[in-house]
Amino acid sequence: MKKRNKWLSMFLVIAIMISLLSGCGAGKEDSGSGTNNARTDAASKTETETDTETDTGSGDAAQAALPEIIAQAKADGNFNEEGFPLVNETVKKTVMIRKPGNIGDVEKMETLNYIAEKMNLEIEWIVVGADGWDERINLMLSTNDLPDIIMKGTIPNLSAAIEDGQVIAVDELMEYYSDGIKPLLEEYPGVDISARASDGKLYTLPGINTLRPNLTSHRNLWINRQWLDNLGLEVPATTEELLDVLRAFRDGDPNGNGNAADEIPYAVEDSGATHNGRADIISGLFGLYYNMGYENIRLEGGKVSFLKNTDEWKEVLQYMNTMYTEGLMDNEIYTQTGDMSIAKISSGNVGVFGLSSDDLFTTVSDQYVALAPVQSPNGKTPVIQLASNSMGSNTFITSADETPWVSFRFLDYFFTEEGSMTVGCFNEDLIGATCQKNEDGSWDYSDEMINDERGVAVAVGDACPLPGGGFGYWRNENNSNYIYSAKVQENVPVWEPYYQADPVYGTPLFDSETQENVDEIKTDLDVYVSECQAKFITGEMSFDDWDKYCATLESLRVDELVSYYQAYYDSLQ
Repeated sequence: MKKRNKWLSMFLVIAIMISLLSGCGAGKEDSGSGTNNARTDAASKTETETDTETDTGSGDAAQAALPEIIAQAKADGNFNEEGFPLVNETVKKTVMIRKPGNIGDVEKMETLNYIAEKMNLEIEWIVVGADGWDERINLMLSTNDLPDIIMKGTIPNLSAAIEDGQVIAVDELMEYYSDGIKPLLEEYPGVDISARASDGKLYTLPGINTLRPNLTSHRNLWINRQWLDNLGLEVPATTEELLDVLRAFRDGDPNGNGNAADEIPYAVEDSGATHNGRADIISGLFGLYYNMGYENIRLEGGKVSFLKNTDEWKEVLQYMNTMYTEGLMDNEIYTQTGDMSIAKISSGNVGVFGLSSDDLFTTVSDQYVALAPVQSPNGKTPVIQLASNSMGSNTFITSADETPWVSFRFLDYFFTEEGSMTVGCFNEDLIGATCQKNEDGSWDYSDEMINDERGVAVAVGDACPLPGGGFGYWRNENNSNYIYSAKVQENVPVWEPYYQADPVYGTPLFDSETQENVDEIKTDLDVYVSECQAKFITGEMSFDDWDKYCATLESLRVDELVSYYQAYYDSLQ
């Protein structure tokens, strides 16, 4: 507060000088009342109040002007700059939140309700399913019918929303009111760099992930040890051995129920309903991975290139084609819902799948052990690709928010030690409801959640909004029991030697002109690549057409796209 009081004193000096020079000694009449008019009232209230202040910083008067949004915040008599509650009289906020299949009813979550009460906020939730998110958010932006806050979901064309003034920069609010995200961004500067727009400003509160095993983003594999034992098989060490094991899982009735056709040899976690087959899991076995937050871009030795038109990538797709056409891969990967995907993995009737945690199969976790990446014939060392410490731009304050300083302190709370623990179910006041504290001071979920017949992950998804990713908070080893369980910790040493060693770069935020060009190219390119990838894998498209596919990519301005990413990378060096 000392720093803030100093700035306030400096600001008051200028306000007094302006008032004297203009001959205006009388305060203005307030144009409204109540917290929802705080931004409108702020300027007039500040002018009136400064007439009664004492000059304590005349020597620094030239530098004393506060940012407008901070002056408005300080003039909001209902707002508390420190401590809780955030406001003296309840303020209502509309919050649009993306809901993947693995979280429950947001309005009934104990964690969010506890935090809202602590803050003295009334939250009107606008809940949108993962499948319909892009359509809904685009509609809201096109009509400018905006909520106060957007949570757990991306804005498809963020650069345009920034340029149109529909989301606000939070830099000044962060400088004055952050106890959480500001020190984390200073500790992890790569997150800060990747989250900033081309004008250098921060328009999001990016989720920050410091739980390294979770950075695999489901690219580390689990294998059904029980099935291996039932069939007398060894853990595979090569891609060919993996195919043989999957064939045995398909034909050998490994679950022993007498039905040799009900097992799924290889399944894909797709709770977000992306329907992309997760080729990035299999490509790691061939030593291939993408970078810069874009699945089509490769970065090696400082050189950016397109990944999906190489002979190496063709080899990956040919391998996946074998998996698919032989019935080794779940043949519903391109049609299933997120809920269907979760149900399959949690059933225990799957042989191999990629998942960075055990939260979706806790009831059958004893069947599974870590599978180290198997070696492909190309000689490259297998790699488990890592995501950046940034969990992406998924949290925004919009221009519709009348009191953005209140919203900022609310959102910043999730990046503090207390807030990140609380939203993860762990808080003294929630003992018995969502958690329990062990004798050694560590935390666990409540007995009711641990023993939930649906599995602890489902119970956690009912109590907090974290499962399914995308929530803007600080994820760390202390608040992530549901994804960093004892089971995961026990198996991490199997995967860790294969973690991506070179730097991970987040998604660039280009200047608006470049972003427009990038988006224009991606509109057709991404659809074409995705459709052809699915067709190559399923056999609908022959590999005899590979050269034709690559030629089409060239016509879709691949080289131009690569040049933009190369320029962005070069700007960071």
